[in-house]
Amino acid sequence: MRRFPRAIAVLVVLTTGLALTPGTPSSGAAIVRNPGIPRYVTRLSTGSQGRLWTGTHRIAFTNLDAAPLATIYLRLWSNGVLGCGAGSIQISNLKGGSIAATSQRCTAVEVTLDAPIAPGERAAISMDLAIAVPNENDRFGYHRGLALVGTALPTLAIHDQAGWHLDPFVNLGESFYSIVGSYRVALETPLALDTPTTGVLVDRTSAGVGRETRTYAARDVRDFVWAAGHLRTMSARSGGTRVVVSFQPQAVSDRTAAARLRDAVRSMQTFSAAFGSFPYPEMDVVLAGHATFGGMEYPTVIFTDTARLTISHELAHQWWYGIVGDDEYTEPWLDESFATWSQYLPFSPWRACKRYLFPGAGARITNDMGYWDAHRGEYGTIYGGGGCLLANLAHRFGLRRFNGILRAYAARHWLGVARTAKFKARIEGAAARWLPGLDMAAYWAEWRVD
Repeated sequence: MRRFPRAIAVLVVLTTGLALTPGTPSSGAAIVRNPGIPRYVTRLSTGSQGRLWTGTHRIAFTNLDAAPLATIYLRLWSNGVLGCGAGSIQISNLKGGSIAATSQRCTAVEVTLDAPIAPGERAAISMDLAIAVPNENDRFGYHRGLALVGTALPTLAIHDQAGWHLDPFVNLGESFYSIVGSYRVALETPLALDTPTTGVLVDRTSAGVGRETRTYAARDVRDFVWAAGHLRTMSARSGGTRVVVSFQPQAVSDRTAAARLRDAVRSMQTFSAAFGSFPYPEMDVVLAGHATFGGMEYPTVIFTDTARLTISHELAHQWWYGIVGDDEYTEPWLDESFATWSQYLPFSPWRACKRYLFPGAGARITNDMGYWDAHRGEYGTIYGGGGCLLANLAHRFGLRRFNGILRAYAARHWLGVARTAKFKARIEGAAARWLPGLDMAAYWAEWRVD
C-alpha cells in the first residue's frame, strides 16, 4: 500500500444472484522465474542519523532456465523517488559482471555477467553500495529523526514467460515483483541508534567505542528493509511470532503504542487463523508518528501511521504480497484489494457489498499500475472496488466458507506468485460446488475483472 484512501467510496445495496453455469478452473504449465534461489549478503555502516549507509552487497543466484544466462538486471527501486540525479542508491566496483545500461530513472540496471551461467549452475556478483536516504516524509526518507529505508537494497529483476520485468517505479503505489530468497544483513551503527528490520537479530558484536554491528537474517522473503532512529519498543506474542512495535516517544505516546500493539496482535491472530499461520518468528511495526504516506508493507516489517485500520491493512499485506506474492505493477489488485477487504476482518468483517460505482469507463479492478498512474483520480478502485468485490463474495459464500476458500488459495501459492487467472479459477471451482446458479462469466464482467 502507498497512499491508502482514508475513506473507501462504495455503493452497498442488497445482493442478488445471477443464473447460468460457472466456468472451469484453468490450468497451465509452471512458470519459470529466473534467476532463482537468490541469497543476499550485505554489510553496511552508518553515522548518528542513519541517513547515509555504505558498504558491500553480494547476490548469489541459480540459472533456472534451459538456456545459458549471460545478462541479469538489478532493481534499485528507491532511486525512483528522486530520479537519477539524486544518486540515492549507487553501486560501484561491481565484480562478476559489468554494468551495461541503466533505465527507468536508474531503478533498472543491466549487468553483463563475466561468463554465461549454464542451466542449473550457481553464480554471484558483488558490489560496493552507498545509500543516501533523502530528506522526505516517505517510505524511503528521513523525517524528524526517523530514517525509513524502504526498497533500498539492489534486488534481482525477474525473467518469466513475458520476458524481463523492467516496469517503471510508481510513487503512487507499488510496482515490485520478486521471488522469495534469503538475506543476511549486518548493520554497523552507533549504540544509540535502533534498527528494526526485516527478519530477526542473530548476532551483535562491538565495532569500537560507542558502536556495534547487528546482524539480521531472514529466509523466504521478497525484500529486506529497515528503519533507524532513537526508538522505544513494546512487544507481545501472536502464536509463534513476536510482534514488536517501535516508536519515537516524542511523536507517539506509550498509551497509543500499547493500543496499536494490541491491534497488531489481534490482526495477526485473525489473519493466521483465516489464511494460514504466519511463518516468521518476528513481525515489526514501526509507527511513523508524522507519516503522510499512510503505511507501507515489507516482509515482516511495516512502516505506518497510528491509525488502527492502516496497521491492519499493512499487516494483511504480509499474506497478500508477502506470502502470496504477485506482480504488483501488472496486477496490483491481487494485494491491495485483498488487504483492503482483510483489514476489517479483525474488528468488523466486511460481509456484503452489492456493487461498486466505478469512477470512469476505463476503470477496471484488474487494471495495471500504468493505468492508475495515468488516472490517479480513479486509483481508489483497487481499494474500494476490489474490496467490495471480495465482500460480495463473502456474502454469497458466507464468511466462514469464503475464508476457507482464501486459505486454500493462499496455501496453493504460499511463498510463490499468484495471478488473477488462478484466483478466478479458485472462485469458479468453489461456485460450481456451492453456487451452481451463478454465471461466473457475467459476474466477472459486472465487476470488471479480466
